[in-house]
Amino acid sequence: MTPKKLLTFLLFASSLLTVAQKRITAIDIKDVASAYVDRPGDLYILNTDNKVSKFDTLGMPVADMGFEKTPTVFDPRDGARMFIYFADVKQGTFFSTGTSQGFFIYDYFAMEPIFATSCGDNQVWIVDKGDWSIKKLDPKAGKIVAEAAIDRAQFQDEPKITAVREYQNFLFVLDKNIGIIIFNAIGKQIKKIEGKDIPYFNFLGEELYYKKDGKLIFYDLFDGTTREENIDSDCLYTLLTDARKYVVYKDRIDVFEN
Repeated sequence: MTPKKLLTFLLFASSLLTVAQKRITAIDIKDVASAYVDRPGDLYILNTDNKVSKFDTLGMPVADMGFEKTPTVFDPRDGARMFIYFADVKQGTFFSTGTSQGFFIYDYFAMEPIFATSCGDNQVWIVDKGDWSIKKLDPKAGKIVAEAAIDRAQFQDEPKITAVREYQNFLFVLDKNIGIIIFNAIGKQIKKIEGKDIPYFNFLGEELYYKKDGKLIFYDLFDGTTREENIDSDCLYTLLTDARKYVVYKDRIDVFEN
């Protein structure tokens, strides 16, 4: 088989796989601002009116949460204890149904904390625009436990950070112009995945995945290997869990067995 015929066959096989996936349900939706999944596999939709709607793995509505303004960061974590951050008031909150634990990022922690995201140990990573550094805050102890400068030499212009997440003891910082920067648990940069205008990224097992050029690109966090999966170019988000694939459009969500 020639290389051209092999490529055609692989693309055809990939499309058959997509068609063969069993769709469980479709959810009518509108005014989607962002979409997320938690570790058990439930789906969260942040609407443009600042309401978060949670759906279970069968596509059934579970709960709605309303906020007075748009969160800078919303992270459902494991679904039982979520995290939210508002940069304008420098306030973060760990919350669940009926309970919450808030904290402020004071100036002596970070001068301009444009992003904050929770760590697995209930600490918080901060991106400080004041000195372009990342800092790990222990809110309960009230102290910075790790700090490192972001290498500005890798940016042609001022950084344009759009998302920050922690996973598997790594910190992931998405910049609009250069891609995804990966730091280790003490804040040392260990990797950069280059890509302009990556709209979002997420995680599946030991892989980071992100949307680029109409595909999901999967990057193994431990051996560095990559793979690709074709997705519908019309969708806003394609989010994966061990059991589900959520394909989020402007007016609906298709829920598939993964």
